Amino acid sequence: MDFAHSGRSGDNRAMNVRFVLRGSLLAIVAVLLALTAVLLFTESGRQLLPSLPPMIPAVPVVTAPRGALPTAPVGLVEWTRYGTGDYHPVGRGFLFRLPEDQIVGATTAHSVSFSGQPALSKIALALGEWSKPVIELDALRGEPGDARTGEDMTIDYVLLDVPLNHSIDPALILDPDPRGLPLPGERVMLYSLVNDEPRMLQGAVLSVDPIAVWVVMDDEFDPSGLSGSPFLSQHTGKVIGMAIATTKRGGKVLLGLHPIGSLVEKAKAARTFWKIADYRR
Repeated sequence: MDFAHSGRSGDNRAMNVRFVLRGSLLAIVAVLLALTAVLLFTESGRQLLPSLPPMIPAVPVVTAPRGALPTAPVGLVEWTRYGTGDYHPVGRGFLFRLPEDQIVGATTAHSVSFSGQPALSKIALALGEWSKPVIELDALRGEPGDARTGEDMTIDYVLLDVPLNHSIDPALILDPDPRGLPLPGERVMLYSLVNDEPRMLQGAVLSVDPIAVWVVMDDEFDPSGLSGSPFLSQHTGKVIGMAIATTKRGGKVLLGLHPIGSLVEKAKAARTFWKIADYRR
């Protein structure tokens, strides 16, 4: 037997094994990177892009009565307090009026936690900084929703019970659009506060569904932290939804809304009014 040849064969086999292993590892890494890219692309509503219309519908004829848009900064900053700690800004929210003149606070489920320690104790809405509070709320109106993970925006909400005897500037209270949903192509306005300054941004309704309304904004901007802001119809002047999700397409900012009709139904159907500090999941 040629021991020298046998040694060379063993070396070749070892090199081949290392080559195969290296190639397999590179393939696995490539697959993981591809999966990561897919996952990143599907975050924040991107998975919904194929199902959305490619073009903005034409501006429709809205037969509902025309109304004026509010001049007050109705998109408020949401502040949360856990235990006896300090308040911290976490998102946006707004106030709306039910038919029987009951006032309801609205914000997103993904901005709060009902399972942490210390427990969530209060949610406040303010005109920007904490030095400009509008109302501190310690009671829920009905069961809160859950953070959105798919196409259904109507699962993402927290409704807050406003005491009947609490005094609030009427200019900060929105009237729900009685249609419940806007029309495709309808012009709308996002109200929010950025660095304590009122911000009003225009857009057009891209698609309408009972579980989600999508809006294409006219201008490019960073929508981070604006979840919970109200959208109003530029025709009726009334609130048509709450911002929940965001993505981009062709350089345009798209925002997914929880329709106001769903929020009103949930507020009217509420039969339980837990203290926020007592509600746990």
